[in-house]
Amino acid sequence: MALLSHGHTVSIIALRNSGEARHEVIDNVKIYRIGLQKKRSGKIRYVLEYFTFFFLSFIRLNILDFRYRYDIVHINTLPDFLVFAGLIQKLKGKKIILDMHEIMPEFFMSKFGVGFHHPIVFLLRILEKICLKFADEVITVNEPIKSIFHQRSIPHKPITVVMNTVSTSVVDSDIKRSHVGFNCVYHGTLTDIYGLDTAIEGFSKVKFKFPDILFHIYGDGQCLFQLKKLTKKLNLENSVIFHGAMTHKEVLKSLGEMDLGILSMRKDVFLNLSFSNKLAEYVYMKIPTIVSDLDSVKFYFTNEHILFYEAANTDDLAQKIEYAYLNREIINMMAESAYVHFKEYNWDVMAERYLDIIER
Repeated sequence: MALLSHGHTVSIIALRNSGEARHEVIDNVKIYRIGLQKKRSGKIRYVLEYFTFFFLSFIRLNILDFRYRYDIVHINTLPDFLVFAGLIQKLKGKKIILDMHEIMPEFFMSKFGVGFHHPIVFLLRILEKICLKFADEVITVNEPIKSIFHQRSIPHKPITVVMNTVSTSVVDSDIKRSHVGFNCVYHGTLTDIYGLDTAIEGFSKVKFKFPDILFHIYGDGQCLFQLKKLTKKLNLENSVIFHGAMTHKEVLKSLGEMDLGILSMRKDVFLNLSFSNKLAEYVYMKIPTIVSDLDSVKFYFTNEHILFYEAANTDDLAQKIEYAYLNREIINMMAESAYVHFKEYNWDVMAERYLDIIER
């Protein structure tokens, strides 16, 4: 939308999910989808899917480029080598932006449980350096990842941080509504990396001390069945409320009645570098938040802004929930402080950074 608002035309090449059209135009954006069934049962399947998407993207991009004469090709990873889908455009003198949303060697280590010195990880580090050097401009999502790229791949090449945050014009920090009880919340995809089993178990240690506390979960995903099963096992069916998938607008409205956000991300070599845009939404809505102690989050926030807990430690999480329940005035002051501190990172600022690259 930032590009459209400045008069640029945009085409997107992406994976096609079941039921989606191969080609459609949404809000003046041309979308071209590639049908590719994802199974990802092992390393070989992962590599096969990545190379298949690379090959099909390369063909589709060049067919479209013949028609539209693109000026800039913006590549979102993973995988890193997808940047070479723009090889012909690069040879034509067009500009290539590599958007490193994730960091591939650490992703592989996390996904397959291997160490830093594994031969495939070594090859991925070499590939990372080649890809970063190939691109005309490099974007990444936070400062800790930028620091890693500078240390091990491209020490002197500029990298622009464009964080995956939200616009303060989209979320309304003044929509708080009066309600009964104390509401905790998580919203988003229900997958293993978000550690909602930890959140529910930590919540269970507090619930029976304070009967008026509830945990609202908005979203759907592959872990829904297991989470409901855990909730039943802990006798929390009336205290943990699964609302299912809702539109973003509906979720934002519901957040107006929430007292505490819980983001219980798991922590490993890859996830330690992640920064959830759910946190940005809680911050901009001035919702006090408990977050696992990821280095990426601690780079931007301190204990004056957020309640950190030791990742996967349900006792520590329970203590932080209890503290929040008993000290509402303090945690609301923390939320106000986080809001003021993080305003300079809102999407309106990030969009200007991105547009500066495009205009350059």
